[in-house]
Amino acid sequence: MTRPGRVSLRRAGSDDLPFIMATERLPGYEGKVGRWTEAEHRAALADPAQAYLIGAVEGDEAVAFAIIQAIGDAHGNLCLKRIAVTQPGRGIGRRFLSAITDWVFRETGAYRFWLEVLADNEGARHVYRICGFVEEGVARAAYRLSNGKRVDLAVMSILRPEWPAIDLN
Repeated sequence: MTRPGRVSLRRAGSDDLPFIMATERLPGYEGKVGRWTEAEHRAALADPAQAYLIGAVEGDEAVAFAIIQAIGDAHGNLCLKRIAVTQPGRGIGRRFLSAITDWVFRETGAYRFWLEVLADNEGARHVYRICGFVEEGVARAAYRLSNGKRVDLAVMSILRPEWPAIDLN
């Protein structure tokens, strides 16, 4: 299996909503990736404090999306709300996350880029660590799954001074 090269980024628009909604609804993502309605996505797309990014390889083929929140936060804390790839296990997620992190620190005044991930999602946590994110702690029983079960979330971040040392592209 060949691995794709560099993942390019572009800002998403309303025309990307079918791709975004289909991606967050892929089999196996039920308990790992959040899902919003079209109305919720449209509202978030219109919010200047949020950015939707599309990852593409081999030209313009969209293979991933991410939602960044809290742009313009007075304390410089931006949040990776959601990230999803269409083809897990091919290295796209790692390359996409690296490109997102570069975008955050080049295009915004962020000092800290943080996220929450299901504490039992070791695969995702491994990718975040490879991309320079550090585990800060656990938010106990902070997330309720669709079946009502409560689970822990791991809080991870990367700081602007740590970012230059990370080059995964």
